Amino acid sequence: MAFLEKLNALKDKTVEKGKIHWEENKDDYKEKAATYKDKAMEMKDDVANKIKEKTQK
Repeated sequence: MAFLEKLNALKDKTVEKGKIHWEENKDDYKEKAATYKDKAMEMKDDVANKIKEKTQK
């Protein structure tokens, strides 16, 4: 049982470290996500325009 207790303690510690890391960096992550979303929307529009151009020819 000692091994299981150590394993659970390690898991809890890791989860806590992850939460702390997220709290410290969430603004950066959200900014990056917004940037990626903007790029994806641009790419989608470009593809749609290229398809329109090819179908009009």
